[in-house]
Amino acid sequence: MDFSLTEEQQIAVDSFRRFVETEIRPVMESYEDQFVPREEMRALIRQLQPFGVINGPVAEEDGGFGLDLLTYGLLFEELARVSADLAVVALLQMESSKLLASVPGELTMPYLHAIAECNKFGSIGISEPDVGSNIAEIRTRAKRDGDHFVINGEKQWISNGHYSDFNICVAQVEDEETGNGLALLLVDREHGYESRNIPKLVLNSQSTAQLFFNDVRVPAANMLTPPGKGLGKMLGLLEAGRPLVGLMAVAVAQAALDDSIAYAGDRKQHGKPIAGHQLVQAMIAEMATEIDAARLLCFRALDQIQKGIRSDIESSKAKLFATDMALRAVNKAMEIHGGNGLTTEFRVEKLYRLARIFPITEGTTEMQKLIIGRGLLGVPAF
Repeated sequence: MDFSLTEEQQIAVDSFRRFVETEIRPVMESYEDQFVPREEMRALIRQLQPFGVINGPVAEEDGGFGLDLLTYGLLFEELARVSADLAVVALLQMESSKLLASVPGELTMPYLHAIAECNKFGSIGISEPDVGSNIAEIRTRAKRDGDHFVINGEKQWISNGHYSDFNICVAQVEDEETGNGLALLLVDREHGYESRNIPKLVLNSQSTAQLFFNDVRVPAANMLTPPGKGLGKMLGLLEAGRPLVGLMAVAVAQAALDDSIAYAGDRKQHGKPIAGHQLVQAMIAEMATEIDAARLLCFRALDQIQKGIRSDIESSKAKLFATDMALRAVNKAMEIHGGNGLTTEFRVEKLYRLARIFPITEGTTEMQKLIIGRGLLGVPAF
């Protein structure tokens, strides 16, 4: 495997890096972890759309760019390095598009085009108050009632939730015609679901929300998968999402390394810059090496997915290592910054909080270990 950037990829990355540094960073830093209003967020994603980070991997006939996942990952890391909040929004727009594009029929086309034109926000309803990693235990119910399904349940930790114009809801379908089982339903905001933002340690500039489905009536035609087929769709989505979350962690670690190198060159102790101290150099070297290793694991997983090779183990390895690595990297960055790292004057304080999110989202560290163990041993532990 050769992950050297092609000339076209290098040009795309360099161009996008210049854009996000000059146009996106000042806007996102002005919010300082405060919620970005919906229309302002829409304006931001419209600026990002021409670069392919909103729906790049989606086929051109579905309104996307037809980008390969590795190229998308390169761009996505650049965005996450500047704003993890905005990267979350971009990721959900892309994942919503990919899910809709995988379902044949006329129902999804208006939504695909609306995402491509940045006119609608999508969200995906998986997690619930009592259901996290084990999707099969989802309790939200969709019961057939004539030509409609009536949905009742609550979703939690839903990215884009408060922004969302629609939700791809994972629910247990109860239907005498098609049978029972886990399925995906396209629920428009106009159908009546409600949302409420969740305050968090970090990532408060975007929307992470609770969604409430109280007797929400959805046309039966909005069922995107037959009952029993929803789980497979979700597992496929998570397989591709995990290395991208890994790259978000890599981006945070890279930002911590960049800040640490700059700080070590400026900060003087014992008559010389701390960059000349052996222990500081050792920490910098360890950070740089582990960041490269994590990035390559993420690239490998994305490359295999692009080639149609099953990569649940590789995706989990990438997510596991990259997110744990980011915790180690920001901890070293904090030590290099000393007392200054605890203040909001230096970015490392926010990076420290950001890194704590990634081992939890898109499947916890413990779940990644169980997936890897199941794949290697052939015996499920859950």
